[in-house]
Amino acid sequence: MSAKFSLYAKLGMIPKTSVLEEKENKLKQEFEDFTSYSESEELARYKELESFITSKEFEDIKKEINGKKYPSSEPSEKEKKYKEQKKSKRIKTYYQLKDSKELKDYESLKDSDKLANYQELDQFYTSPEFEEFKKSLIQQKTEKTQGIKDKQAKYKELKKKYKVFFTLKNSKQLADFNNFNGSKELDDYNELKTYIESLNFDALKIEIENQKKAKQNEFSVYISRLNELKQIKKSVKKGEEFAENEEFENIKNIISSKEHKKALLKLKIENLDEHKKLKEFQKLEKSSVFKNYFKFGDSDKYKNYLQLNGSEEIEVYIELEKGVNSSEFKTHIDEVKNLKFENTEEFKKLQEYKSLKKSAEIKQYFKFKDSEKLKIYMELNESQEITDYEDLEVYINSNEFAEEKKYLLTKDKFKLSEEFKQSEEFKELKSSEKIKWYQKLEKKNDFDKLNEWQLTFEDNFDSSKLDSEKWLAGYYWGKNLLKDNYVQVNEKQFFTENNVELSNSNLKISTRQESVAGKVWDPTLGFYSKDFDYTSGLINTGQSFRQQYGLFKAKIKLNHSFPVHHAFWLLGEKITPEIDIFKYGKKSPSKLEVANYWDGDGKVKNNKKSLGGLNFTKDYFIYSLEWTKEKLVWKINDIVLYEQTQGIPQEPMYIILSSGISQEGNPSVPCNMEVDWVRAYSKNE
Repeated sequence: MSAKFSLYAKLGMIPKTSVLEEKENKLKQEFEDFTSYSESEELARYKELESFITSKEFEDIKKEINGKKYPSSEPSEKEKKYKEQKKSKRIKTYYQLKDSKELKDYESLKDSDKLANYQELDQFYTSPEFEEFKKSLIQQKTEKTQGIKDKQAKYKELKKKYKVFFTLKNSKQLADFNNFNGSKELDDYNELKTYIESLNFDALKIEIENQKKAKQNEFSVYISRLNELKQIKKSVKKGEEFAENEEFENIKNIISSKEHKKALLKLKIENLDEHKKLKEFQKLEKSSVFKNYFKFGDSDKYKNYLQLNGSEEIEVYIELEKGVNSSEFKTHIDEVKNLKFENTEEFKKLQEYKSLKKSAEIKQYFKFKDSEKLKIYMELNESQEITDYEDLEVYINSNEFAEEKKYLLTKDKFKLSEEFKQSEEFKELKSSEKIKWYQKLEKKNDFDKLNEWQLTFEDNFDSSKLDSEKWLAGYYWGKNLLKDNYVQVNEKQFFTENNVELSNSNLKISTRQESVAGKVWDPTLGFYSKDFDYTSGLINTGQSFRQQYGLFKAKIKLNHSFPVHHAFWLLGEKITPEIDIFKYGKKSPSKLEVANYWDGDGKVKNNKKSLGGLNFTKDYFIYSLEWTKEKLVWKINDIVLYEQTQGIPQEPMYIILSSGISQEGNPSVPCNMEVDWVRAYSKNE
């Protein structure tokens, strides 16, 4: 393939880029015009008319039109049908009744509140529901009357049962008892009783006897001493002093005073305060006030009273008594007594129903409702039958019918038809230059090449700066991971964004001599900084566009200055696969290289091809790669350079455009690669 390309180049058989583009643009424009006209109303009309005019249907229509006669025609049959329907009893009845007073009265009453009220009443008073209502009313009265009687009977029963309780509750006896119950007199009694019960009268008696004995013994001692002193006094000689005289006089005075006798007389139990308190208590106990108080307090009727007082039974009875004697209960009794059908709203409405049923208006309504003539009217009103009749009447009285009748009575009818007009229109279109042009292009079939591919990526570099939505300036992984540029260890230049320029719808990547510092990637050492003497540029679509298989093209003009190289290439996710659509950097300006790199058992394998024959600096050339599952095909200006079937990539790859220096040398700079456009296509299935 490369030898053939070289031969074509020497013989000047490589198509010029401008000619190729002009041819392609002309074909595209022609295709656009062809496509536009393909969708035009004029062409659609031509094809529609062609299909119709050349069809058997058209011939049949022509025969049918010329064969039409008025007798047995549709207008004739419609005229006949109209006359028959107009004479029918049903139609006559319908129109007689349609605007009659009888129907208006019926319609007026049909939607009236009066009829609605009557029908509602009729539905109720002729239904089992009405009979159930009357039975229910009687049952309600019976049940409520029985409820009143039961309540009254219960009240009488309980009133009798608790008569003694309430008699006692309201008695003077209980009032006196309750009043005395908290009195000071009773409190004093209870206090005295407690005091008396605390005394031991036997002990008091013994104590008094002991006091008597002590007094008597004391008196006996005084008598004995007095007698003893008397004997002593007798023995005292006359003139001698009686030493115990004072004691003798005192004892004598004591004995003569009779105080002991008095003291003995006082020593009686009756003279004790305790005994007096006892007598006082015994007197109180015998009094009628206390006797009656304790008798009532210990009585069974009082005990029964205490048991019932405040009990649930009494509360129930009191509540029942309030209810039975309340105005509400009396009103309830009156309501139950008046619970009669004659007093209900239903009875009033029954009278209204009977009155309505007898009215002439209602009678006439139902008579008319069941009539045969209304039945006919209702069947026909708004029916398809009457609609058809009225449509038929309108039609028979229309200019359309008159014209159709006149037409059917005409002999040469086809020239009056729409189909004749269409045939004339078809003849005119068929002879037009536009239709002839379209049919010629349709037969040439030159548009298959355009339909073969679908554009998936394009940049014509029409902006003033690089489109950041499409391109990254620098290696993809540097921008994606480091957010910075770097170069490989073998590269002598550093990539900067300043080396990528856009002007006049053209991309220019320049390699220049200038000092700059940047990062270098060494697989062994990693990243490190280095000073460079040259700068260049690289752009890629790694972040925006990747494609597996298809057609990749670019229109590029190259400068030659060895060892500067320029490249248009594709790269996968890793270092391989890589496809060099071209790499230009040989010593000869007429040499370039294409290559494919792939991973083979952990080693990078490649297939390279050097070819020449053209001075690639003289003009723009279109460099392209067609990539399928089975093959890679390289072309320049649509002339095949090289084909390869080994190591075909099977993953999406992205586009790279770059310039740089990978060998030692002294290039003449600046050295440029100029790109007019880049495109990618996928193959239409």
